[in-house]
Amino acid sequence: MVQDAEFRINGQGNQIRVQCKKVQTPKAGLKYSQYFPLTKVLIDNSGISDTLEVKNIFAMPLKKYIKKLIEPPDQAEPTGIDYFRERLLLVLLLGVAGFGSIAYLPSIYYGFVYKYFSVIFIDTLALGWVFFLLLKKNLSFFHKSTGLLIIFYILGVWLLVILGPTGAGFMWLLLFSIMAGVLLGFKPALLSFALNVATIAVLSVLVFKQILTWQLIAPDEMAIWAVKGVNFICINAIVAISTGFLITKISWMVKEEQQRRSALALEMQARLHAEEENKELTTRLYQSQKMEAMGTLAGGVAHDFNNILSTIMGYTELSLLEPKVPEEVRQNLDHIIRAGERAKGISHQILTFSRHTSSHKVPNDLGQIAKECVDFFTIGISPGITLTRDIPGQPFPILADKNQIYQVIMNLLTNGLQAMDHALKQKDENKRPEKEYKLSLSVTYIPTKQDSSTAENSLALIVKDTGKGIPPDLVARIFEPYFTTKETGKGTGMGLSISHGIIKDHGGEIFVESDIEKGSTFTVVLPVHGKTVPVTPTVINEALGGREHILMVDDETDVLNIQKSFLIPFGYRVTGCSDPSLALDMIRNRSHKFDLVVTDRKMPGITGNELYHRISGYRPGLPVILCSGFPSKEDEELFDSVLVKPITRNDLATAVRRILDKPKP
Repeated sequence: MVQDAEFRINGQGNQIRVQCKKVQTPKAGLKYSQYFPLTKVLIDNSGISDTLEVKNIFAMPLKKYIKKLIEPPDQAEPTGIDYFRERLLLVLLLGVAGFGSIAYLPSIYYGFVYKYFSVIFIDTLALGWVFFLLLKKNLSFFHKSTGLLIIFYILGVWLLVILGPTGAGFMWLLLFSIMAGVLLGFKPALLSFALNVATIAVLSVLVFKQILTWQLIAPDEMAIWAVKGVNFICINAIVAISTGFLITKISWMVKEEQQRRSALALEMQARLHAEEENKELTTRLYQSQKMEAMGTLAGGVAHDFNNILSTIMGYTELSLLEPKVPEEVRQNLDHIIRAGERAKGISHQILTFSRHTSSHKVPNDLGQIAKECVDFFTIGISPGITLTRDIPGQPFPILADKNQIYQVIMNLLTNGLQAMDHALKQKDENKRPEKEYKLSLSVTYIPTKQDSSTAENSLALIVKDTGKGIPPDLVARIFEPYFTTKETGKGTGMGLSISHGIIKDHGGEIFVESDIEKGSTFTVVLPVHGKTVPVTPTVINEALGGREHILMVDDETDVLNIQKSFLIPFGYRVTGCSDPSLALDMIRNRSHKFDLVVTDRKMPGITGNELYHRISGYRPGLPVILCSGFPSKEDEELFDSVLVKPITRNDLATAVRRILDKPKP
C-alpha cells in the first residue's frame, strides 16, 4: 500500500517542504531513506505505527558519508581483475588526496621561501585535479586512471625541471609508469616507459647544453644527472614491463577462469534442460505406452464385442424374415436392430481409439451424425444439466469418416459435461447461488467469406457449455498432445489433440472461445460436399442370389451359422468351417470346387491374411472376402473385398454377388 505524505521540516533556520511516499511493508523495522542537502528523513514502518525521524546529515558516520560520496554509481561485481583495479584506483585517489593534502602545506611554505612559485602552482593544480577525479562519480574508470597518470607524469617532469635529480621527479615518473601497467595493462606500461625515456632524453639534451640549471645542485651535476637518469631508465624498464606483463597475465587468467565458469554454467544449464526434456519425454513415453496398452485391450474387446453383436443382430435379422412374426414382435425386433446399429457405432469408436481403423471418407450428413450423438449422449447427463440441440431438418452434406466425426462430437460433449460436473460439485461444496448449466449442440451453414481460405461453403458444428471455462493462458495449449486441465487420473490429454487431427484431416478447422466462470464454446468448421446426401438402400434385393459354392471360415460357430443362414436362402451352396487348417486342406485336396471364400481375420493358429496367401498358392485366382472388425488399408489392397463386422444380410449378399460377377482374369 503506497500513500503520499507531506511533511514540513525546520532545518538550519529554513523551512523545507518534503513530499515523499509512505510504503506499507510486512517486514518490521525496514527503513526507507531519502537524502536532502541538509537533512535525512527516515520513515520507519514497524508494522504497528509510522514514525518520522529527522536528523542532520552531518550526524552520519564519516566512513559511510565518504563511501556514499566517492563510490561509483555502477559498482562492479566483487570478482575479477577489473574489480581489483577499481578498488586500487580508489585507494590511490584517496591516498594522493590525503597524503597530498598533508604534503601540500610544507610545499607551499618552502615554495614561498625559495620563491618556487611554479611548484606552488603545480602542487595546487595537481591536488585540485585529484579531488576533482575523486568527487566526479560519473567518470569512467579509464578516464579517471588516465587523469591520475597525467598528474604523476606532470609532477615528475616539473620537479625534474625545477629541482633536478635531487628532487622527487624520478620517483613520480617511475610511479607513472608502474601505475600505467597496473591500472591499464601491458601496452600502456610500454607506452609510459617510452614516454619516460623520451622525456629523460629531452631533459638530458637541455642539461648538456646547460639550458637547465638548478640552484641546489652539486658541482658534478652532469655526472649525477647521467647516473640517475640511466638507473631510472633501467629500473623503469624492469618494473614497468614486469608489472604490465604480470597484470596482463593475471587478467588473461581471470578471463579464462570466467570463461570456464560461464561454459560450466552453460553446460549445467544444458544438462538441467536435457534432464527436464528427458523427464518430459519419459512421461510421454509412459503415457504413450499406457495408451498403446489401452488401445490393444480396446481392440481385443471390440473384436469379441463385434462377434457377440453379429450374433445378436444376425439372429434378429433372420427372425424378421419369418413371415408369421406378429407385428408387435416385429417392432421389438426393429428396436433390437436399431440398438445394434448404435452398439456397432460404439464398437467402431473403440476401434478408432485403439488406432485399428483407417479413415474412410464417404458422403455423410453432419446433422444426422450430430443427432445420433445427442441421442446417445442423453443417457449420461447428470441431474442439474440440460442438454439441448438445434439441428434443422435440412441436409448438411460432408465428405467424412462417420466414425471419426462421431468421435470428435462425443469428445466435445464429454468435455463440456465434465466441466459442468466440476462446476456443480464446487457449487455444492461452496453453496454458491444457483446457476443454469446448459450443454448445447447446433449445426448451421456459414455464409461465404471473400477472404476465407476454406471451401466455397462451410458448415459449423457448435458445442457450448456453461461450465468453469478455460484460463486464457491455457487456451492456446489445449490441442497439444498429453496436455489436460483435468484432475490427475481424469484425463489423458489426447482427446482434443486427436479431435484436432481428425478435423484437419477432413479439411476443416476447430476453434475455441472461453470465459472464466461463463463457459466454453467449441466451433468445428467443415467444408460442404455436394448438395444432397445419398441414402443407402435398405431393401434386400432377392436377385442377388446364385448357384455358386461358397466356403465360409470363422472360428466363432454362431457367427458362422448366421452368415450361412444369410446366403443359403439366395440359392448358394455354403460350406462352413470353424478350423482354418481344415479349410486349407479342403481347398488343397480339391474335394470341393469352391467359387469364393469368406473368412474372418482374427482366428487361432492361422489369421485371415495367412489364409489368403496359402489359398493363393493352392488356387490362384480364387476370390477371398475378409470379414473383420478392424480392417486396415493393407487389407483393402490385399483382399478382393472387405466387410466390417457386424455384417448385415444385404451387405454380405451384395458383396458376394459383386465379386462373383467380376470378369475372370
